[in-house]
Amino acid sequence: MISLPGTLWGCTGVPGRAGVRRNETADKLISGSSTQQFIGPEPSLGVSRQNINVKIKCWVDNQHLVMWCTPCSTQRQARELILGPSPATKARFLSFNTRQSRVITGLLTGQNTLRRHLCVLGLSSNHTCRKCGTEAETSFHVLCECEALTPLKTYICGLLLFGP
Repeated sequence: MISLPGTLWGCTGVPGRAGVRRNETADKLISGSSTQQFIGPEPSLGVSRQNINVKIKCWVDNQHLVMWCTPCSTQRQARELILGPSPATKARFLSFNTRQSRVITGLLTGQNTLRRHLCVLGLSSNHTCRKCGTEAETSFHVLCECEALTPLKTYICGLLLFGP
């Protein structure tokens, strides 16, 4: 029996369950407590932690989708290339190594070393595509329009669809 100073209770370790008076008494108290009326501030509602977590996750996902679909001036380039939240794409992205993640993130957000971004930062005066020379070198152009970069587009699409 373990007893702490200043307490009126203690714990006793008893091997097994059946046939031991204290264990049978504890079992009766436990099973009886589940059928008793709740005593406490009203109203009360028993909700599992799992149910609460699922509801919170659904709410967060809905809020994220609402924010993503609301037109605003931020994240313009990412919104052009990403339709919205996707658990499958998230799982695929998390499987990439650091270099691949950096390249994909830079292409999707526009925060990269493409000439258009370097011009915005004031680090370059030429914003035309290095391969085709016809349009501004943006992520959208590199991923969707430039025919000279077809091998790169094939590589990136392969990463997104099939992984590293």
